[in-house]
Amino acid sequence: MEKKLHYQYVLLQCSFYAVSACFIGYMVPVLQKQGFNHSQIGLFLGLRALFSVIFQPAIANFMEKFQAKISFNQLIAAMVVVSMAMTGVQLLQPAFLGMTFVFILYGVSSFSMVSFIDAMSTLYFYQGKKVNYPVARGAGSLSYAISALLIGSLVEAQTILMAQFFLFIPLLLAVLSIEKIKGIEAAHDEKEAQVSFKALFKEYPVFKYFLLAVIFSFVGKEMSSSFLIDVYRSLGGDNQSYGIGTFLLASSEIPAAILFTKLLDRVGIRRLMLMSFFFAFLRIFLIMLAPNLFFLNFAQMLQMFGNGLFWAGNIQFIRTVLPAKYSVKAQAAVGVCYLGIGSGIGAPLSGVILEQTNLLTLLAVSSLLALVGLIVLFFGSKHQAHSKVIQPIE
Repeated sequence: MEKKLHYQYVLLQCSFYAVSACFIGYMVPVLQKQGFNHSQIGLFLGLRALFSVIFQPAIANFMEKFQAKISFNQLIAAMVVVSMAMTGVQLLQPAFLGMTFVFILYGVSSFSMVSFIDAMSTLYFYQGKKVNYPVARGAGSLSYAISALLIGSLVEAQTILMAQFFLFIPLLLAVLSIEKIKGIEAAHDEKEAQVSFKALFKEYPVFKYFLLAVIFSFVGKEMSSSFLIDVYRSLGGDNQSYGIGTFLLASSEIPAAILFTKLLDRVGIRRLMLMSFFFAFLRIFLIMLAPNLFFLNFAQMLQMFGNGLFWAGNIQFIRTVLPAKYSVKAQAAVGVCYLGIGSGIGAPLSGVILEQTNLLTLLAVSSLLALVGLIVLFFGSKHQAHSKVIQPIE
């Protein structure tokens, strides 16, 4: 039964990242083909992220309040249905105000669900059910890579959106078929008092600095990746070249997932996260310096030791520094920081900078912000020694 659950969770991650290649990886070229400029596209992406920031904590609190009645499966299924509906609306090519509405609901649904999919693995973990998150996340990266490569061969915005719509269907089936999980009642006594984030940060300061570092690093990442297709075009590439580069980026995350446990045993979660943030900075810096497509694709593959380690390790980090009763809120907070705030600031800022200056300036600012994230984590990690280690890592 545990093997079945693990394989079902792997399928869930694969299904999500297959469709996310469309609504994350190819949304900018889709919007460009639908006639929107850099500033408008940045605004749409920023609104999507902003409403993810607003609603993820609210949804997490809602799930805590109604955990006995509503499962995570039902929550995520509802998000998938809303995402499919908004994809249908986008296919109709609404004007600026209509597209604004679409991206607000994308933020509430498609952009928010990953945090709750990740939280499911933590909740299974605390129930004593073995779900290997790094392996599942690595499989998700492979799924994203293959999907990105295939989507890269599509030319028309309508075709990409149709692919997005149909790829939501396997995700809906996967989340409805996996074992139901109803939240944190299985992880701790429901009578335990709920703690505020202020109290949580005071008791576990390393988590506060971790979230701050995530914000800086992912604002930089989002700024560099929002219009990465323009970098490929500036070096003579096209949609297909971008698809190949995205395939290399996503597939490079797979070795990180496979090697994660061995690296963790040798260097520990704190050093692994520092390594992740360093290579995240280095990747953006080398993208800025890339003289040709070959060098650009090489920089993309540094994702292995950059965000690849982050995807595999952020769940383990939470398990290590926080008790089980905070797992859902903590995972939602991480999602808010890297998907919500990171994109909410990075996407519109990148659109404005690119509209007013050029790609070089955009990538220079991106590199600087990623470096600040590394520095924050380096100094903040000194609090690790004073934080309580709660759960051992498998």
